[in-house]
Amino acid sequence: MQLFIIDWSREKTTPLIDYCKKTRHKVLGAELLDGAEAYRKTGSHRPDAIVINYAVKPSHGRAAASEIKKRKATSEIPIYFIGGTEDDNEKVSHLGICLSEEEFRDFLDE
Repeated sequence: MQLFIIDWSREKTTPLIDYCKKTRHKVLGAELLDGAEAYRKTGSHRPDAIVINYAVKPSHGRAAASEIKKRKATSEIPIYFIGGTEDDNEKVSHLGICLSEEEFRDFLDE
């Protein structure tokens, strides 16, 4: 599976990106700072799935996912939300699948 990762961080990589790169899946790209840039990149990369770690900035994750789902070319790409609280997960349940980090790792290892 080809993944695009959105993980709000000012670092060059994150534990989520590092973990995904160690699996059999391919990380096509990532965005760590800007939701508008994440929107642009997901349109050009056309991944099989988008993974959003929104533990740090849940509103940014929701906004990025909402815009990605509105675009016809990316509306059918599954989005996996990682690291949200129960309240945050309720707010995005209509946009994608909410998983704990452990559940996501199990999903990647299947």
